[in-house]
Amino acid sequence: MAVYIKAWKNGEYHSHNFAHAAFGFHEMGAEIIKYTSIDDIYDKVTRNDIVVDYIDQTHEMLRKFNVVPKCEDYPKELQPFMGRRIWTDTIDSINANPEKWGIFVKPIKDKAFTGKVINGPEDLVGCGNQSENYKVLCSDVLDMKREWRGFVKYDELIDLRPYRGDWHYNYDPDTVDQIMEAFRTIPDRPMGCSIDIAVTEKDGKPETIFLEMNDGYSMGNYGLQYLSYAKLLSARWSQLLGVEDEFDFRKYE
Repeated sequence: MAVYIKAWKNGEYHSHNFAHAAFGFHEMGAEIIKYTSIDDIYDKVTRNDIVVDYIDQTHEMLRKFNVVPKCEDYPKELQPFMGRRIWTDTIDSINANPEKWGIFVKPIKDKAFTGKVINGPEDLVGCGNQSENYKVLCSDVLDMKREWRGFVKYDELIDLRPYRGDWHYNYDPDTVDQIMEAFRTIPDRPMGCSIDIAVTEKDGKPETIFLEMNDGYSMGNYGLQYLSYAKLLSARWSQLLGVEDEFDFRKYE
């Protein structure tokens, strides 16, 4: 098997995420193949290979093998930990009804735009186009004090990396354990993914909540140690393509 990783023509990797993946796979002895365009490798990639690229290009490569990843942002098993309401709407409806503003929205279509709080017309810039009225997930706006990305590989939480907020706040480990117990009850759950959590304040007291889940086939590392990052990518790719994970070393640990 080989690991194809996108790079510029000068040989440098496209992003620090791609570089971290390369470091991890290289240390595990994988064959690393750099490429500049998905078209250059499309016919060469097999089910046993891994491709590290941006979302759209990764989807294109997975479609070659008739694979459409499924990973809910807010699975029902984790909704009891959300601490807020979730509902669906369309971006045009929100745009046309100012009384709906003051909410957080994110597109159901993967990465159509970055989720954001809508408080006024300026916040709607970049949230749609003339040809597509995006369906969006909406939620109440909470007073987020600190946020973490939790990395999950083979049903185990392997790290929690803070990415926003005040370092004075910390999560409740018992709540995180409960979130993970609930995660393990999700049918067909991803074997490599992230579970984001946050601490909010409710009635003057900190509360640990579940934010969202993200698929691990093409995900930023947020400071995750590079070996762990490469193993997580491999776990999810192997699950999606239905092949053995050559970098699953649990039986040796």
